[in-house]
Amino acid sequence: MPNQPFKFEQALKELEDITQWFESTDVDLDQGLVKFERGMELASQLKSHLTSVENRVEKIKQKFDGLASGGSTPVPDLADPDDQTGLFTG
Repeated sequence: MPNQPFKFEQALKELEDITQWFESTDVDLDQGLVKFERGMELASQLKSHLTSVENRVEKIKQKFDGLASGGSTPVPDLADPDDQTGLFTG
């Protein structure tokens, strides 16, 4: 099965739902353990995705800082599948 793109909003909503479940008055211990583990997985995925987005933002900022200071247009790193800086160039 091919990797599907990470759906940030969907993962965040699921984590919020788990949090609300824990805030309810009747919490089953065994079910809570399963939900806690899933919540930790989601939190890790969300954090990883945010770090990736931050790194892309920094690359974009560096690209445009270089252009503003008279540098040449950078060549995208083809080894980085997340780098789409050269996507719209002719």
